[in-house]
This record gives sequence, structure tokens and C-alpha cells, in this order.
Amino acid sequence: MSQRIKYLPITKSELYRLGRRRDLATVLGEDLQVIEKITSGENYKEWTKKTDGKKDRLIEEPLPILSGVLSRLHQILSKVETPDYLMSGKKKIKPRDNAETHSNNSYMVNVDIESFYQSTKREFVYTAFRDTFGQANDVASLVADLVTYKGHIPTGTATSQLVAFWAYKRTFDRIDTLCKQKEIKMSVWVDDITFSSTKPFSESWVSDVQKIMKNVDLSLKPKKTKKYGANEFKTVTGSAISPDGNILVKNEKRYEILTMLGKRRVEQLDLAETRTLMGKLTSQRQNEPDFFSDMHIRCKKRLQKLERKQKGV
Repeated sequence: MSQRIKYLPITKSELYRLGRRRDLATVLGEDLQVIEKITSGENYKEWTKKTDGKKDRLIEEPLPILSGVLSRLHQILSKVETPDYLMSGKKKIKPRDNAETHSNNSYMVNVDIESFYQSTKREFVYTAFRDTFGQANDVASLVADLVTYKGHIPTGTATSQLVAFWAYKRTFDRIDTLCKQKEIKMSVWVDDITFSSTKPFSESWVSDVQKIMKNVDLSLKPKKTKKYGANEFKTVTGSAISPDGNILVKNEKRYEILTMLGKRRVEQLDLAETRTLMGKLTSQRQNEPDFFSDMHIRCKKRLQKLERKQKGV
């Protein structure tokens, strides 16, 4: 697993126990009047992201000034210590590391929170900054206004991932406490929660988790809930885990790459296609270091050649 870095206790964060709005403005490096102005919904643009084979996704993107302030806020939030069970949003932690966390356990359950960002309401964000970060009411209110759009967490901001976690940290902690009581390992990657154990799960496990979620108006996607037995290949954040605990490339990822090439050779791809292929190969070689080694070498040479040609070298 990637080496973890040290984070600050929440009490050492620049955001902790801020008592005045102008103190928040100082921390964010912007004039208070500007911050108050950019909290309006007019500072977002909406567009639809289309991906082959997947459902269209609405992106709520902040305009430049707001984006800059949110990036600064994200930098501060990303330094704050979070529980070990939270894997996403941490430097040097990759999706493969999340899978590796569960590789020694034979039984697994994956669940997915329904529309996590859209379901993360402003009131929970406000409460997190007021109670967990200890901010004055009007400061917590301004932060909540900064990081929400139309009353929820937007899909296209730097802060969304971490803010959504902090909004429901108490809920995740409750689930983690239940896991520890039953000797179950839990990890959270944005809206995906993975549970694993050396023993079979009870029939009521998913409904027990669902009940905790319902207390804060969150729900699980029934179609995304998956249960795995001891002798099955398992999937965690894009990685496959064999029954004997090895991290592998998912078959669908192999097929995706081969389908992209079709009957062509790597040397026949254009620059954009070569970059796409290199990205896919590099990503999957985190799971299997020797994955498509010959193709990777040829793709790297092809990419270097095309980029030199583009630069006129």
C-alpha cells in the first residue's frame, strides 16, 4: 500500500474555531465582500458530461473566482486528519490501495450511496462546520453557502468530496463502530462503501447499514449492492481481487483496451488515441505491474514519436 502522510488534528486546522467572517476571509486569502458575493447560485454553470456506456452526468461547475476560493478551501481541508476508513481524497492513496485493504478477507459486501452529493444537504454541511470544526454560527453559515449550490453539494467543485464526508462523518463513524463490534473491515471511497470479513455476513447486514443511513436521509442503491462469497472474484474501486487475495485487472478493463484497438496496431493510433491508451494501461498496471507489457512499451514509444512530431522536433 502507498505510504501514508501525516495530517493535522482538526484542532490545528486554520478552519478550527473561527469566530468571525473576516477571519475566514483572511484564511481563504480573499476580501470578505467578494466571498459573500460569490456564494450566489449565479456563480455556477451547468453542463452534461456524456460517457459511452454510462448514464449522463450533470456537472455543476463554479466560475473562476469561486473556483479559486474553493481550491484554497480544499487545500486547507485536505490537510485535516480523517479516519483510517476514509480512503478517498488522501494524497498517495490510490483506488488499488482501497482494494488491498480487503484482500485478506474472504467475504465482502459493496454498497453505494444514492446520489451522494445531491443528497448532502446544506443543513448537514452547516452543522459539521459549526459543531465539528467549532466555528461561530455565522462563519459556519458562510462556509456552508460557499460549498453548496441549490441547497446541496455540487458535483464539480474541489471541495465536494471532503465536505460531503465531513457532513456525514458521525454517520460513517456509527457504521464503523458497528463494524468493529462485528470484526468487519470498512473502507469508504467517496460514495462507495466496502465491507469485508473473515466470516460470512449476516442476512441483515445491508439493511442494518441502510437504517443508519436513513436517519440522515441517505439511502443505498439497491442495484449497486453486491455480496461476494469466499470463492468468488471480487471488485473494489476498479480492481479485481482473486479468491486467494491477489489484486488483478478486471476482465472488462482488458476487453475495453482490446476493443479500443480493434484490429489495429498501436503504431496506427493517432495522438489522442495513443494518449488515451497510455492512460488506460498506466492505470491498470497499478493493479498488475506487468499488464500488457509489450503493448505498454510500444505505446510509450508511439506517444513519444507523435508528441515530438507535434512539436516539430
